[in-house]
Amino acid sequence: MNADLCTTYLGVPFRNPFILASAPPTATGDMVRRAFEAGWGGAVVKTLIHEPVHNLPGRGDQYESMLIRKDKSMRKFLLIILSSVLILSACNGGSTPIPPRLVIEPDDGRSPILNAIAGATDNIRLTIYEITDLQSVSQSPSAPAISVAQALIDKAQSGVSVRVIVDQNKYGSGSSAKPVQQTVQALRNAGVIVHLSSTAFCYTHQKTFVIDGPTATNSGPSGTAIIMSLNLMPGYFGGTRDYAVITGEPGVVQEVSNVFDADFSLVGPPVPCSYALTPATTQPPPSPSDTPLVSEVSLLWSPVNSKPKLQQLIASAKQSLEITAEELVDADMVCQIQAVAQSPAKPLVRILLSGDTGGNAPAVKTLLGLGLSNISIRVMPGQPITPSPTTPQTPLYMHGKQVIADGIQAFVGSVNMTNTSLLQNRELGTLFTDSAMIARLQSAFTSDFTTPGSSLAAQACTGGYGCTEIACPPAL
Repeated sequence: MNADLCTTYLGVPFRNPFILASAPPTATGDMVRRAFEAGWGGAVVKTLIHEPVHNLPGRGDQYESMLIRKDKSMRKFLLIILSSVLILSACNGGSTPIPPRLVIEPDDGRSPILNAIAGATDNIRLTIYEITDLQSVSQSPSAPAISVAQALIDKAQSGVSVRVIVDQNKYGSGSSAKPVQQTVQALRNAGVIVHLSSTAFCYTHQKTFVIDGPTATNSGPSGTAIIMSLNLMPGYFGGTRDYAVITGEPGVVQEVSNVFDADFSLVGPPVPCSYALTPATTQPPPSPSDTPLVSEVSLLWSPVNSKPKLQQLIASAKQSLEITAEELVDADMVCQIQAVAQSPAKPLVRILLSGDTGGNAPAVKTLLGLGLSNISIRVMPGQPITPSPTTPQTPLYMHGKQVIADGIQAFVGSVNMTNTSLLQNRELGTLFTDSAMIARLQSAFTSDFTTPGSSLAAQACTGGYGCTEIACPPAL
């Protein structure tokens, strides 16, 4: 159960009485932010000044260096401190949401997820496509001792309710089936309740945590949601570009909790969903009744509303459109990108894909075939299992799914731009407009797109299976 540790000191409310002193742990804005994410109730920072301090003897030189060099922008430091006031005043059951945060992998590693799990006091819900991040599981690369699955095991053994939905396809077959099965068994042995996903969806490709979300018997916790593009496997913390958004927005946490609870108990249809290239040939198509009522504007659910919301986001671009996708296959999405590129505004369209062959070949051929100077496509195929001089490779594999329109609105989530992902799977993504989060997302995108060696120029195919152009409506 959740214990209310709220207290007040000199008229200032704190969510708990544990306060960091003015010392090295509070010397930078990022350190203060991490302290609040880890659960501290408050922090006393070092002296805040706009001008550099000179002639400080002894240890003062160290503090000057920490303040000026690590946090060059006093504005950034103050922004973090001010946003943290929201947390400091989160009494009355913690009803004030934490500030949203963007996670970029492999830059941020496991820490954001592990910190969120560590803070759970009542319940954890996880919907995941693949989970093998456990040291005892035989795999390459191997997981460290401090891993995501181990953190879930530890929480379950401490009395926190932990429930997990794992995609039934990845559990049942494929190269990762054995590690997934071993991880699921270890979770179950620790008291975690694990259900395989319903066959009402072709795949449950969603990757989402809810930490201390509301339940039928406990509506008090406001909780935290983590909406991810990454799987919980060791390689996703070192070899792929991926993204996640951590948010405490009550409406979002409530809706994600509601859908999890529905999916957790959803009985599969007599005939399981069978993957097909078009909705008309999917047998049977997912039923709208399989998803409870969803209304959060910022959430994109498949198979319910992710396609029109993504199309609307792309269509809104007037100055710039930046997309990363593992799979860009759906003809409607490709044609929407083409329409934006051909619009009178001629926005700069930049796309990063996982590769320029296979399923993405028609999209690459179609868009590059327009011959427009405002379209650029690059690829991040990552490191092949067996490298060779003739095999294209980059440091990271592009697995993340994100869209940034005009630098003012962005999408991150599990949704690929394929018919299956948009209309046949269970998926989840989120929209956001936070300027700091978008700036960081754009910075990572620009680095991947422009840094020599990080990505390769895409090449339009010239023949072979699947090398066809997508027929889009003529530009207006």
